Amino acid sequence: MTGLSDRAACIDVPALPLQLLLRREPGWVDAAVVVVADDRPQAEVQWVNAAARRSRIRPGMTYAAAQSLDSTVRAGVVAPEEVDLAIESIAQCLVDFSPRVEAAPRPTTPRQQVEGAPGVFWLDPSGMIPLFTSFDHWGHAIRRALARLGLSSTVVVGFHRYRCYALAQVRHGVWVLDDPTQETRAAGEVPLWRLAIPAKVRAGLERLQVDTLGRLLALPAADLRRRFGEAAALLHACGSDGWAPLRPRALTEPVVATKAVEPPDDDRTRLLFLLKSMLHDLMVELASRSQAMSAVRMRLHLDHAEPHDERLEPARPTLDEPMVIDLVRLCLDSATLTAPVEALTLELEGVEAPPGQLALFRTQARRDLDAAGRALARLRAWLGPEAVTRGQLREAHLPEARFQWEPIAAIGFPRPEVVGMPNAQPAPAEAPALPLARRLLPRPQRLPAPPRHEPEAWLGARGPVKSIVGPYRVSGGWWVRTVERDYYFVETQRGEILWVFYDRARRHWFLQGWVD
Repeated sequence: MTGLSDRAACIDVPALPLQLLLRREPGWVDAAVVVVADDRPQAEVQWVNAAARRSRIRPGMTYAAAQSLDSTVRAGVVAPEEVDLAIESIAQCLVDFSPRVEAAPRPTTPRQQVEGAPGVFWLDPSGMIPLFTSFDHWGHAIRRALARLGLSSTVVVGFHRYRCYALAQVRHGVWVLDDPTQETRAAGEVPLWRLAIPAKVRAGLERLQVDTLGRLLALPAADLRRRFGEAAALLHACGSDGWAPLRPRALTEPVVATKAVEPPDDDRTRLLFLLKSMLHDLMVELASRSQAMSAVRMRLHLDHAEPHDERLEPARPTLDEPMVIDLVRLCLDSATLTAPVEALTLELEGVEAPPGQLALFRTQARRDLDAAGRALARLRAWLGPEAVTRGQLREAHLPEARFQWEPIAAIGFPRPEVVGMPNAQPAPAEAPALPLARRLLPRPQRLPAPPRHEPEAWLGARGPVKSIVGPYRVSGGWWVRTVERDYYFVETQRGEILWVFYDRARRHWFLQGWVD
């Protein structure tokens, strides 16, 4: 018998970009509507609604072709930033139903394309029964919460994350599976055309009468990869029993401030003045997290009476203080207070904010992005477009190939990011936190061979060699020219740390750079 701790749930907000467009344009709900990549006649159609499908409009065709099939078709662009904000907003909503929430990102890798489109979320429903009495009530509560955001959804509660996702593609409403066997049997009947698999691969499988997920999982994984490629193998891996567990998002605490009112006061103007000073500090803290306010909770602690609570939500996440203060003022004016206020508590919920909104807020702190952009434009006009560049990381084996210089079209404020593997363990407290800044030469500089009798005099004018750490083998490039290098860190008596390597193919030593 499988325990409740083994449960998994998939929440699917189908065609999220299309739902966002219809939420923005409610008058189009009965029309043929498509989401296009950009605002031009030859733009690619990315999402279509049922009315557009009845007119034989399909994703992948151009907007001009869609108009030739239905002259009344409505089209709109949904920016990736708008989708990201919606995903963040939905995830914040789902945190009320489970502390472990994983959101499917916008697909950038083949594995992410197989896992699902934006709008797919996985939750851990463990421990929710005492709060909602049953998984069915829990699922319906989630759907009602998302409906308040103007979004329709499907909730499937099962045992395996990908099988729950597959079932969400063929069901509507809430479906709770009682045991893993029922889930496996139901997921095996899901047609392949409902899942994210390339049409060419699906057509090849269907010629072998492999048209459902169950029939695909019955095939050997190795043979499937060899005959149909990586996409089919990834789908097999996702649906198999060894699929990865839930990878929940890190919880972000809301920003909170409390201020005492001495003596207790019930004057709305003075209370608003105190709330305004608290709001500014909380907004600054949110902006430092690269977030915008999605909701504000206000608690008025009354003198010898029950606290008075209010919750306000702006039309969209914002960092506009005057607008929020106006909402707070309207709320205070309509509130009925049974006693004077002895303390105020303000709590702001945040979601990820677009760079433009952060720039508008941060320029008030003597940082003007427009002025910086004008300065860079003058440099480009004077020295050419290649004069203003930044380093962009690339996937490569050799150090000199792991980055490239690309022109800067626009600048923004820095955002702190955690660098490293998602599941990496934190370093021990006693480990020194010293970053290694490696400076690379434009071209590796050839070095003489180390002398046998006096190895400390190897580097000549750079000083005697104190110690050598290595080797660290780097190999690759077999498809063009085999590269085999042994890298070493060489410390000199002067305190320099040089980064050198021995090229096994060319049988020479080279200086790659040094470490600050």
